[in-house]
Amino acid sequence: MEHVIDASADQFAVGVDVGGTHTDLMLSTPSGLVRSKSFTTHDDYSRGIFDSLTVAAGQLDMTVPEVLSRCRAFVNGTTIVTNAVTELRGAKVGVLITEGFKDTFRIARGARPDDYDDHAQVSPPDVIARDCIEEIQERVTSDGDVAVALDEEAVREAVRRLRAKGVDAIAVCYLWSFKAPQNEQRTGAIVAEEFPEAFVTLSSDVHPVIREYERFMTAVFNCLSHRATTRYVHQLEELLAANRFDGTLSFFQGIGGSVGSEAVTSRPITLLGSGPAGGVMGVRHVAEQLGIDNVLIGDMGGTSFDTSLLANRQPTIAKRVAFGQLDTGISIIDVISVGAGGGSIARIDSRGVPQVGPHSAGSEPGPAAYGRGGEEPTVTDAMIALGLINPDNYLQGRHQLDPAAAAAAIEERIAKPLGWSVEAAAAGIHDLAVTNMANALREVSVERGYDPRDFTFFCYGGMLPLFAAQICRELGCPEIVIPDNSSAFSAYGVLIADYVRQYERTVQWSLSDESQVGEVNRVTGEMIDTAIAEAAREGISADELEIERSGDFRFLGQVYEVNVPLPSRDLTPEDGAELAEQFPRIYERAYGEGTAWKGSPVVLLNMAIKVTYRREKPPGRGQAAAPAGPAEVEPLGSIDVFLPAERRRQSIHTYAEASLTPGSAVEGPCVVDVGDTTIYVPEGVTCSRDNWFNFRLSLEAKDASR
Repeated sequence: MEHVIDASADQFAVGVDVGGTHTDLMLSTPSGLVRSKSFTTHDDYSRGIFDSLTVAAGQLDMTVPEVLSRCRAFVNGTTIVTNAVTELRGAKVGVLITEGFKDTFRIARGARPDDYDDHAQVSPPDVIARDCIEEIQERVTSDGDVAVALDEEAVREAVRRLRAKGVDAIAVCYLWSFKAPQNEQRTGAIVAEEFPEAFVTLSSDVHPVIREYERFMTAVFNCLSHRATTRYVHQLEELLAANRFDGTLSFFQGIGGSVGSEAVTSRPITLLGSGPAGGVMGVRHVAEQLGIDNVLIGDMGGTSFDTSLLANRQPTIAKRVAFGQLDTGISIIDVISVGAGGGSIARIDSRGVPQVGPHSAGSEPGPAAYGRGGEEPTVTDAMIALGLINPDNYLQGRHQLDPAAAAAAIEERIAKPLGWSVEAAAAGIHDLAVTNMANALREVSVERGYDPRDFTFFCYGGMLPLFAAQICRELGCPEIVIPDNSSAFSAYGVLIADYVRQYERTVQWSLSDESQVGEVNRVTGEMIDTAIAEAAREGISADELEIERSGDFRFLGQVYEVNVPLPSRDLTPEDGAELAEQFPRIYERAYGEGTAWKGSPVVLLNMAIKVTYRREKPPGRGQAAAPAGPAEVEPLGSIDVFLPAERRRQSIHTYAEASLTPGSAVEGPCVVDVGDTTIYVPEGVTCSRDNWFNFRLSLEAKDASR
């Protein structure tokens, strides 16, 4: 199975990001990139994908089948698993669990909200119906010895009861199964005999790592999300095939790379955080082109604002990701999301204070200006009321916006209750959105020891270029990069994705015990063998793989770990001694001077490998030649706007995207109309275009001062 995207004459490739409001698509052709955007169709995501395909094909004067017949790769980022997990809606799951541990899911590590009022404490929700949890007599000790043999007849009877209750999937969750998986494996075989149509997840397969609650929840969520994922994958496969696609279909994972359909349908949980991770990887690629090391990332779409950070171009990985009060063992690129998208609803709370988000109007009914049934004012409505969005050119003119409906919604729900004008209310909505986004960026930077003034802000998504300069004025970032194709940039990140798989196993090596290093190397070798075998099933040979090793270290007795890169070879006793000596310094770099537990034994708890196959990147627009001198830019015209920061109405220039060629620059206040997004350049900000066709916004020195 071919995975290299060939840029030769007949090779196309497609990247798709299905978001909460819009479905973005990036089509790579031999002559460059074509982007498109359509409304997400939540009843059937594939319709939104084909709507975007139709728009992209039309730009090439081709039909969808003509485009797909030339496509060698189709990569999809989707929120389908994230939706299933956050909404706790999906397959009906049954659980087989070690006798005596039925309450593991309710105890949930004692998870409670961060609330000082005991009366406000709420227990975690029941993900599995109580009568669908079956206890099985079996027991493995912490040393991996089978203390109680598996009661196979009890398994058969339990499976029959679960089948009668209508479960679709069964999670097998036995204690210490990551040490000795044979009881889970035998149970899986019995389930296949008794209930062959059931989807089965063994906790020792999906997350063979210590901490039973996280392991069990990962298995349960894998089961919960399988039905919607499998249906989606098969539906997309059939539709693509019916439209003459015979290339490789793959799906983008939250860890930052893509895998094939077979891997996704067996482990749908890997798709958690898929879309936001695509944008992060796209930023990493562009930052390498531009030679920028430290990057703050913002993605504002229709539903949310997603933010992350690259230090030395390396994304932060969030381990043991939690959804609400429910912990998992999943690792994904660390992205923080807040309800500050274009569709985020503005309201007056019970105290009479205006708020924005977290609820969103989405694509249906959408903002009031969409004319699709929405009646509540949103951030998009506010920007239309301010005059900063051209209502005649939304989605490149394919959808007419209704400014009167936007103004009416703001007046009725915000302006009248506060005694404000519509413009003042719209400016207030704008300011609240800016504050929410700036606070989220502080969370990934200041709260983790990074100074935003040392970072370049990369912003993308359909809405964020309207807010980027104001956000950076709050943070002190000196420069903004708005990438070429910014409105569909997450789809670009998905398109250029490498094949990535991550594997993790608990080893519990006390570094002072030289005799344990052989077992660590044996477990690592097994993971590498598994990785090579799974890559081979997708047509990737072992010599094309890059393998990175890392370990989770902690001082003996600690609850949490610090991940440390390891050499790409078998470890030796000498490595153990060196790592034990270095770990206090590594720990203090993360948590501050004096925090290390010096003198305590150091433990390597988990060993991990990350396997990457570097796909050839599809051609972009390419780098333009340096201009001979400053290019003069003619405005498209002037528009009357209400400037949100200055709280005054003013006529400002508007520029077409095509008029800003590499090397050209314009001064604010003005707007640049890109067709599917709008860049607002406030007073005191310069907007230029670099040789890679990215827009660069430079703030005045006083805005970025220390």
